[in-house]
Amino acid sequence: MNDLNQDPTLKKQVEMYFDQVLDPQTRDEFLNKVNTDPVYQQAFAREQNIRDNIKAHVYRPVNSNQLIKAIKNQIRKD
Repeated sequence: MNDLNQDPTLKKQVEMYFDQVLDPQTRDEFLNKVNTDPVYQQAFAREQNIRDNIKAHVYRPVNSNQLIKAIKNQIRKD
C-alpha cells in the first residue's frame, strides 16, 4: 500500500479508471498493467474495495413522487 502513496501517477491512473475518464486505448493499457504488475493489482483492488464500501454504506435517499411533483409544479409556475 505504500507503493500507491509513493507513486502519485499510479494513484491518478487508478482514480481516472474508476471515474471512467480514460480513453479506450489508455484504459486497455492500464488494464494490461493491472493484470501483469502486482503493484497495480494492489492499487486497483484497494480503490475498488474503498468504492464498494462507500456504495454499500452511504445512504442515498430516493426521490419521492411528491418531491418530483413539487419541483415540476414550481417550474411550471415560473
